[in-house]
Amino acid sequence: MSIYREHISKVFSRSRSWGNVRKSHLNKQPFCQVCGRSNHLEVHHIKDYSTFPELELESTNLITLCGGSTRCHFVFGHLGDWGSINPNIVEDAVVYRGKILNRRRVYRFWDRVYCFWE
Repeated sequence: MSIYREHISKVFSRSRSWGNVRKSHLNKQPFCQVCGRSNHLEVHHIKDYSTFPELELESTNLITLCGGSTRCHFVFGHLGDWGSINPNIVEDAVVYRGKILNRRRVYRFWDRVYCFWE
């Protein structure tokens, strides 16, 4: 095996403990930190795993985001590009979650407008 391939396999292979760490993290943080969803959850590394493999199992380097290409993991965690990393994911999640929790709903009923805050 070439030195390059050996390096790549070490960088991109998960620790045997990853499954347990992931499960434990999801028990502590069981919903998306951006939108609040509780399904299709993924554990995102705040400092990317490919650059900081030594932080793979560090609980302070993990955040729960919902998955899929139109969900928070892709949009907030990777800024809409799987090749990109958002270094401000924690701060962005707090700000956006605050907006969701404090959003105003507008309803039209006949000719009047009613506003409600959630």
